Amino acid sequence: MKIAVIGATGGTGKKVVERALELGHEVVAVARRPEAVASANQLTIRKGDVYDAASMVLAISGADVVISCIGPPSNISEDPAKKGNLLVNLRAGMKVMAANFSPGTIMSEGMPNVVAACGRAGVKRLIMQSGINLTDGKELTLGNRLAVGTMRRIFWRAIKDKAMAEHAVMSSGLEWVIVRASVLQFADGTLNYTAGPAARIAPLQALPFADCADSLVRAAASEPAWTRKIINVGR
Repeated sequence: MKIAVIGATGGTGKKVVERALELGHEVVAVARRPEAVASANQLTIRKGDVYDAASMVLAISGADVVISCIGPPSNISEDPAKKGNLLVNLRAGMKVMAANFSPGTIMSEGMPNVVAACGRAGVKRLIMQSGINLTDGKELTLGNRLAVGTMRRIFWRAIKDKAMAEHAVMSSGLEWVIVRASVLQFADGTLNYTAGPAARIAPLQALPFADCADSLVRAAASEPAWTRKIINVGR
C-alpha cells in the first residue's frame, strides 16, 4: 500500500513514516521542509503545505491512503540519548501546552484543504490524528471525564480548531478514520496500548508517539471496521 503522511517531521509523523516502512508499505513523506526528512528505501519525499491546497494535491498524488499528523507547532524534537528522561518529557509537555494555548488555524484551515486534495487526487481513505480532549467523555471513567472537561476549558482554542477540522473530515465523502490520542511522549514504543471506537483510556497517561503512530498505520491499512468511526488510543 502507498501511504502519504502529512506532517512527516512532527513527533507522530516521523514515527508513522518509520512504522509504515517497517511494515513494508511504500511511503510518501509530505512536509513543508522536505530537507528535514531522512531518505530511506521505499520512501518518497515531497514538499507540501496544508495552507496551500494545490501543493497538497501534488504531494499526495498516487497514494492509496493519506494519514494527517498535522497540529499546532510545538517545536519539540526527539533526542534518542534522552528518551524517557523525565525532565526532557516535562519540557516537551510544556511546549505542547504552550502550542495548545495559541494553536493558530493549522487544523481548521489545513484539514479542509487536505480533504479537497484527496478528492482531486482520487484518494478515498483519510486518517486524521486528533486528541482525546475532543471527546464528550461518556466512555471514560468519572475522574477522566473531569480531567477532559478541565482540559477542554483550558485549551478551548485548540479544541475549537480541532473540532472544525474533525467536522470537515466527517462531512466529506471519504473513508475517514479519526484517531483521538491521549497525551503523547518520547519513549520506546511497546505496542501495548488500547485502541478502538469509544475505547476507555486514561487521557493523562502518556502514550509513546511510536504507539500512536502504530494505531494510525493500522487505521490506514488493516482495520476496515474502523472506517468512518472515531477511535480512542491510549493506555
